[in-house]
Amino acid sequence: MVKPYRILVIEDDPGHAELIRMGFRRHDEFFLDFASTGEQGLEMLASITYDLISVDLVLPGIGGLDVLVRIRKLDPDIPVVMVSGHGTTEMAVVAFENRATKYVVESLESFRSLPYVFENLIQEAKFKASERAMREQIERSERIHRNVVENALAGIYILQDGIFKLVNPKLGEIFGCKPESLIGMPFWHLVKPDDMECISRLDQDQQAPAPIYESKVMRKDGTKRWIEFRTVPIEYEGRRAILGNLLDITQRKELEIEVLRSNRELAAIDAITERCLRPMGDIDKDLADALAHVIAGIEGADVGGIFLQEDRGLVLRALRGSVEELINFIDGIELSPLLCVAKSHKSKENEPLTWISAPVRCCGKAEGAVVIACKDGNGSCLSFLERAASRIGCLLEAGRVASPIHQSHESILPKIQNSPAQEKIL
Repeated sequence: MVKPYRILVIEDDPGHAELIRMGFRRHDEFFLDFASTGEQGLEMLASITYDLISVDLVLPGIGGLDVLVRIRKLDPDIPVVMVSGHGTTEMAVVAFENRATKYVVESLESFRSLPYVFENLIQEAKFKASERAMREQIERSERIHRNVVENALAGIYILQDGIFKLVNPKLGEIFGCKPESLIGMPFWHLVKPDDMECISRLDQDQQAPAPIYESKVMRKDGTKRWIEFRTVPIEYEGRRAILGNLLDITQRKELEIEVLRSNRELAAIDAITERCLRPMGDIDKDLADALAHVIAGIEGADVGGIFLQEDRGLVLRALRGSVEELINFIDGIELSPLLCVAKSHKSKENEPLTWISAPVRCCGKAEGAVVIACKDGNGSCLSFLERAASRIGCLLEAGRVASPIHQSHESILPKIQNSPAQEKIL
């Protein structure tokens, strides 16, 4: 279960405070505290940890800008939204100069959109904090690896005709084997041929610099590691050879890959959230657009669908990729669990893809499900799909008036309706 977001709203107008409460009535993922003055808000902030603070620009006693300045002294990273009943460009500039995260002009529509705006800002702040922590870990890992190189603790080897002629104990440790077992082994048995560009380049140009290369290698126990290596041309026993030194950078690369994954997922969630704020008015187009963003947010995913409940059962309302693969998946599972919890489904024999699904809930009720085929249905992919399905539920709610959900769609995918799988879909 997602931990509720705690929000502090500093608002002196009881009417506006009530409008804000009404806007969050259907969003139980938020817990709101209200303060009517800047002094009261600062006292609450000193004793309670919040995920976001909303500050009215005009307050009795300490003004909103002064409250913002004091908040920034206490916490430079927490999202702070400045709210004004008379928005001007000059006031917005002043607010941003004092490091406001966002500037909102009070209106009925803006109060309705606050839950989505707040959640997006909180997620961005959490991502930036996580990214900073990851980058600090990467920098620490870089310093450690550089110290290893400076103290001659890197793996050192000599290649001649592509064969290991000399290796040190550290190299054997990196590859998970005894150093002597590497003697006589071709280098490309451990490193992919595509990563051997440095060797061919050095053969052609003896004055070439020694750039840094990265690659994956296979250890004796079957596990894979990331390595970073440098090579320079030398003469060994009267013949040309290559001297290399090698470092294990697996931790650093995994952190970099995690940062890229988090960026990709955040971009997809942001895009769906943006569509929630400005739906097209055609629910099928909105769902197709949302599904495209979900697919883009999962590395290696290219097949998926969104199913919604209708009187006849679950109906496919958006499709991406091969309809045959989707039918094959639907044929092999019970559909009712799709509406319960996010889960990874057991792959069929010899099937290269893993299917994951998450229910789509609107106003607390299961309205359908999102299913995606991906290369690796691990916990991070499933967690992302669950968050994306939650946004799609918000999208359904936003587009319900413009395009009613429960209607017949005989022309969407006639191939599915004529297949045995359709008996389970409808």
